[in-house]
Amino acid sequence: MAYQRRIKLKKGDFVDKANATTESDIEETFKKLVGQLNKSPQEVFDELKKQIVDLVLTAHPTQCVRRSLLQKHGKVRDCLQKLYAKDITPDDKKELDEALQREIQAAFRTDEIRRTPPTPQDEMRAGMSYFQETIWKGVPKFLRQVDTALKNIGVKERVPYNAPLIQFSSWMGGDRDGNPRVTPEVTRDVCLLARMMAANL
Repeated sequence: MAYQRRIKLKKGDFVDKANATTESDIEETFKKLVGQLNKSPQEVFDELKKQIVDLVLTAHPTQCVRRSLLQKHGKVRDCLQKLYAKDITPDDKKELDEALQREIQAAFRTDEIRRTPPTPQDEMRAGMSYFQETIWKGVPKFLRQVDTALKNIGVKERVPYNAPLIQFSSWMGGDRDGNPRVTPEVTRDVCLLARMMAANL
């Protein structure tokens, strides 16, 4: 994995694929609404404020890769991105090479699959890890891109805080579709766990 990623970085055809939607994509969409569909910038803004995308987190039986291994993959990715920065010094490169080797070795020593079924509490911890690793940084960045795109079509206001374009829900610990381990007590425990983890973000 790390070797393939290095090759891509060296060839220069890897440009942060994690950001699938770019600022220019959002702005281009707004400009098409104004230019081709004859909507006014204010109409675009007013309709945008009514939009809500509700992302529902759920524990899926096919998600068997351990959270610790996913975190190690993330560290490998971070090392590779830093390794190929333009302003890296030889000393930094040597340290990052060593760190990369350590992370790859640690990943190889980590068992890939859980040997015991996860509890609903484990499922919630795994779901919340997406907030810690990705969502907590990604959503504000996306909202800033939306604000910039709106500004570039002539809207002087920002998307208000009481008009969340993206919100999150969860079935973890509350999905009673035949799972005998999900009881009212478990649901209460999972909700408390989620609130505690959210407070620590």
